[in-house]
Amino acid sequence: MDLDKRVVGGREAKEGEFPFVANLQYTHDKIPLQCVGTIIHEQVIIVPAFCVVHLGTNKVVDYKELIVGYGSVERSKQQHARVVTIVVNPEFAPKEMASDIALLQVEPLNLTYPNVARIPIYTGSIHPDQRLDVMGWGNDKETNGEWTETLRTTSVVVGGPDVCAQSPNYNGPEGRVLCTDNKAYPGHDLCDGEFGASLVVKVDGAYQLVGTYSYHTDSSAEGYNRCAKNTSLAFYTHVYSYLGFIASSANVPADTFTNPFSEERDGTSGHGSGLRNGLFIAVLVISALVSVMLVSWLALRMWQKRNTLSRSWQGHTYELAHRSAALDPAEQDNSASDLDSIYEDHNASNRLVAEIMDIE
Repeated sequence: MDLDKRVVGGREAKEGEFPFVANLQYTHDKIPLQCVGTIIHEQVIIVPAFCVVHLGTNKVVDYKELIVGYGSVERSKQQHARVVTIVVNPEFAPKEMASDIALLQVEPLNLTYPNVARIPIYTGSIHPDQRLDVMGWGNDKETNGEWTETLRTTSVVVGGPDVCAQSPNYNGPEGRVLCTDNKAYPGHDLCDGEFGASLVVKVDGAYQLVGTYSYHTDSSAEGYNRCAKNTSLAFYTHVYSYLGFIASSANVPADTFTNPFSEERDGTSGHGSGLRNGLFIAVLVISALVSVMLVSWLALRMWQKRNTLSRSWQGHTYELAHRSAALDPAEQDNSASDLDSIYEDHNASNRLVAEIMDIE
C-alpha cells in the first residue's frame, strides 16, 4: 500500500483552525521522535504517556529534552513552550498501551496570541457511527519519510462495540478508550507516528476534545502498516475518563478543563487568570484595610488633640475667673474680654475638629 500522507484522506489545516494543537519533539538514542500535544489549560498540555516514557526502561524522559511548539500549523513558525515537569498516569501499562496519557506542565502560555487557545474537554456521550475530526503532523511517506511541515486534518468515524472489542482495553463507547473504524469511512485515518493526535467534536460551532490517538490494531495482521486499511481500527484515549487524574495532577478544579466558554481573547480565562484576579482582589482588600487603619489613627489623633484643647481652655477659664475676682471693675472688663476670646478660639477649634471627623 502506498500512502501519500500519514494523515490519510485529509487536507492541510488552515492557520488558526486548531489553535489548541502542539507539536512535541525530542531525540532518544540519536533517533528523533515526534508526537502531538493538546493544550487544555494555559499551563497543561496532554500528550500520550507512550511519548514521554522510555519503553525499554519505563523511565520518564528528561523534561529539559522536550521541544514543544505551538501557535502555528507550520512547525517552523511555532513558538516554544518551556516544560516544567511531566506527570505520567500511574496506571500506564506500556505493553498493553493502557491508560496512555500524560501531562506536560509548562510555563504559562500566551492565550491572547492570535493562534493559541485551550480546548475544553468534551463531557457528552459518544456513539457508534459518529463522525469526528482528527489532526496531526506525520511522515510524508510510509517508511523513511520526513515529517510534514504543515498540520493536516481528516475526519474519522466511531466504531461499534462489536468491532472495537478486539482490543482488551475497550469496554464500550463511554469507557477509557474510543475506537474509530476505517471500514466505516474508507480512506480516512491516522497512522502510527501520529501519537497524541487530537480527536475533536464540534459543539455549538467550537471544538471540544474527545480523545488523543494511542495505537492501531489490524484484524488481518498483514504487514506493519495498518493505517487506512478496512481491517484496521484506531484507538484513542478517552480524555474525559481521566478528568480526575488531570484535575488532581494540575491541582485545579475539574470544571476548569470542561468549561466550554472560551474567554482567552480578553485575557480572563483559565485557573491561572483566576489566581491573578484573586491576587488583584487581595491587594485591593489590603489597601482598603490600610486606608481604614490610617483614617482611624488620624481620627484618634484629632480626638486626643480636641481633649487637650478642651482641658487647656478649661484651665485658662478657671485661672482668668479666679484672677478677675481680685481686680477692680475696669480690669475685670478686660479680663472678661480675654475670656470671650478664649471661648471663640475654643469653639473654632471644636468646629475644625468636627469638620475633619466628618470628612474622615
